[in-house]
Amino acid sequence: MNLHKFSHARELISIAPTIDVKVNLLSKELAEKYISYVLNKYHPWKTTGHLSIGDNAGKLSTEENEFTFSLSMKNEPAYIFFEQNNINKNDVVVIENAKNISKLMENSHGMEYFISDTNATYLIAVNWYSIEYIGDIEFLNPDMY
Repeated sequence: MNLHKFSHARELISIAPTIDVKVNLLSKELAEKYISYVLNKYHPWKTTGHLSIGDNAGKLSTEENEFTFSLSMKNEPAYIFFEQNNINKNDVVVIENAKNISKLMENSHGMEYFISDTNATYLIAVNWYSIEYIGDIEFLNPDMY
């Protein structure tokens, strides 16, 4: 694992086994291709700093939903990546069960992050103020939890 000592991926990978959540890290080569594909498909406004998809995205309050929203997601792998700066560039953590994302984040330090699935059928951006989402994401319904 060749991650910056302050990378978000390093933190998630170290926390996951302590809370019985299965994760792995994509190789830099695969991560770069995956992130490029997702960003080119959805064209989010901000990929560094305050992450944002933009005006065309649905929104939930981070304060009210960050530690519960993933409970409505499908039990399938999800890909988590972060702002594309020198510390977190091309780091992708794959979580075996997307329903566990909120649990993983609840047990880590605060961070902003993107989430998508294997085929990039949706994109979620979690920032300090809102959870923005776009694509095939009808399952992200706050009434479900």
